Amino acid sequence: MKQTKEDRQFILDNLPEGTKRIQVVSPNGKQQYKRPDEVDIDTDEISISPTGAPIIMRGKPGRKPKVIRNAATPQIAQTCQARDEHVSDHELSHTIRQDANSDKVIESILLEMAQDAATIDFEKEEATRTGGDVSGLLTKKARILKGMSDIWLRKKSLDEGGIIDLESGTFEAVFGLILETFKETLFDAGVHEEHIETIFAKLVNSLDDQWKEEAKRRMRQERGN
Repeated sequence: MKQTKEDRQFILDNLPEGTKRIQVVSPNGKQQYKRPDEVDIDTDEISISPTGAPIIMRGKPGRKPKVIRNAATPQIAQTCQARDEHVSDHELSHTIRQDANSDKVIESILLEMAQDAATIDFEKEEATRTGGDVSGLLTKKARILKGMSDIWLRKKSLDEGGIIDLESGTFEAVFGLILETFKETLFDAGVHEEHIETIFAKLVNSLDDQWKEEAKRRMRQERGN
């Protein structure tokens, strides 16, 4: 995008402190470094790096030129400011700054992941409505839900001294979510419905008292490590 006179003036007005020279291209195509007060905002094209920042030199004479990142236009500056404000005001960042060891950090992480899963649900509905492919979205959702389950179960394990109550309604709900996600992923991978039903019938039958005892044994073993 061709620079306007206003763009060049904005760049010059917002150069980092200590800037000695700025790279420009003259009307005849010659590339050179000029002092900021030597730049002709009517004819000189200010050189911009791939990062979107003007190329400048600063520091004491004889030092190696240093490329400095700086917003090239007022629009980019506004975007950068909005990004910085968003990061600063982000709930998870704010919670960690207050107390990185607080339980609220885990809660904030789970909330972020839940919002991501909800966003994927919306994208899946839109893709389905327009005839798009949803397999990738479902795979992303499955990973998010598995991550949420892992985090929650780990937190629950720590809260209860390393042993999860396998008879609790909470565990049943979380484990049920894992199974539902697994089933949905199999279906989305193209596994026939009758095969899925057979797999789950065998899986449910295997979750007997012996399985629960083995699960408890492994939890106690993990706690001792």
